[in-house]
Amino acid sequence: MNIHIVPHGRITSHVKRGLRAYSGADKVCLLTSDAFENEGVKLQNDLVEFGYDVESHLIDAFDIRSVVDTIVSIAKQYPADNFFINITGGTNLVAGGATSSAFFIGATPYYVLEPQGEDEDIDDLVIELPAPTQPLTFEIEGLQRDLLVTLGRWDEEGRTGVIMREIGEELGESAQKISYHVDQLEERGLVERSPSGRTKHVSLTDVGKLYLKWTGVE
Repeated sequence: MNIHIVPHGRITSHVKRGLRAYSGADKVCLLTSDAFENEGVKLQNDLVEFGYDVESHLIDAFDIRSVVDTIVSIAKQYPADNFFINITGGTNLVAGGATSSAFFIGATPYYVLEPQGEDEDIDDLVIELPAPTQPLTFEIEGLQRDLLVTLGRWDEEGRTGVIMREIGEELGESAQKISYHVDQLEERGLVERSPSGRTKHVSLTDVGKLYLKWTGVE
């Protein structure tokens, strides 16, 4: 199944042009902000009349995490399907979040141009971005998985300033072994270390939090 994720603002004409260029779209997931709920309802009704299966998701257009988390949540519902993200509509922040999400979930981002004449081919108005994907479907197992889950739980509890020794005590492993695996996770961008005096604090990055969300641990 081909699923199109489409943020929009007041202007929605790009949505229909983009879908016309992709004749194989099976489902459309609209990302609508509070300010444009009325436009979202009308757009959804129009697309349903055209025969599309449409879902609407409310986002905060000024919170990039809201955009990314919503897109990742949609992708988790359909793990075996193909995703396309129309990055034309909404605020610049929404467009940035949508583009970043394409890297995370392995989607194809595309931009829809405004027609400059009546005879333009619709296919010429849609530009696919050459975005190398970094889908978060790789497996983290064993101690590294336990380490990530532990940091994620502590982050949810508001615990900060975590050091290697504390992680080792929690998981029953030496600080040296924990340090090795933190190195591996840091290379993948999932955790980071920040100096604090003679020690270094360990925490999840936004990508690490996203990975836990993607793989079912939130």
